[in-house]
Amino acid sequence: MQFETRRLILRPWQPSLDARHAMDIYGDEAVVKWIDAQGKDTSIRQVQMRLQRYLDNTKNIITGSWAVEQKDIGRVIGHVLLMHLPDLKKIKPSKPLHTDLGGEPEWEPELNQQPNESLSIQYPDGYQPDYIEIGWHFRPASWGFGYATEAARCIVQYAFEQLNLPLLLAVTDPENKRSIAVIEKLGMRYDGLTARYYGGKLLALYILNANNCNIKGHSQSK
Repeated sequence: MQFETRRLILRPWQPSLDARHAMDIYGDEAVVKWIDAQGKDTSIRQVQMRLQRYLDNTKNIITGSWAVEQKDIGRVIGHVLLMHLPDLKKIKPSKPLHTDLGGEPEWEPELNQQPNESLSIQYPDGYQPDYIEIGWHFRPASWGFGYATEAARCIVQYAFEQLNLPLLLAVTDPENKRSIAVIEKLGMRYDGLTARYYGGKLLALYILNANNCNIKGHSQSK
C-alpha cells in the first residue's frame, strides 16, 4: 500500500535501495537514542538489515512500515509505521498500566494475566490484534518542517478509515519533546506513564480513539 500527501510519498521500504538514505536516520545518535538501546547503525549493511526487520515485523493485515519520501527532492527522509506493541503476557512490568481505556484497570503485573479485554474487537477471519502503536523516525535535517505530522496524519486516517482500528497508541520517552509535539498535534490524549512495554522502561502513553479523531486528511492511497 502506498500513500501520497501534499509534500510526501509513503511507500513500502526497499531495503537494498533505501538503506543509503535511511543511514541519515538510523546512523544518527540524535534519532536512535530514543528508539534503540544498542545505539546507532554504523554501516549501510546494518541499516539494510534494520529495514528488513521492520518489514518482517509488519506483514499482517493491520501493521505496516513505510518509507517517507519528500517529493520535491525525491529522497527518503523518514519512516512511519504501525506495529504491535510487545506481547504483554511476556513482559513483567514494574507497575500496572495507568489508563482508563476500559475503566479502572484490574490488570496486575503478573506474567499470566491478560490485557484489559474491553478493547477486544472482531476482525475478518477471526483475526485478533494486540494494541497497535503508531510511530515515526525522521532524519534530523528534516525536523521542524511538519513532515512527521503530515506522514502520521496520513497513517492515522488509514488506520481508522480503512483498517477500522478502534484506537491507536503511542509510547515515547517523556523527555522526547519533539515526538510528543507530533503526538499532541495528532490529538492523542496523554494517559500517564507506563512500564508495561519495551522491557519495563518507564514511558509516556498516549491514546487516540477512532470515535474522537478529527483527522480528515487529503491523502491518496494507491
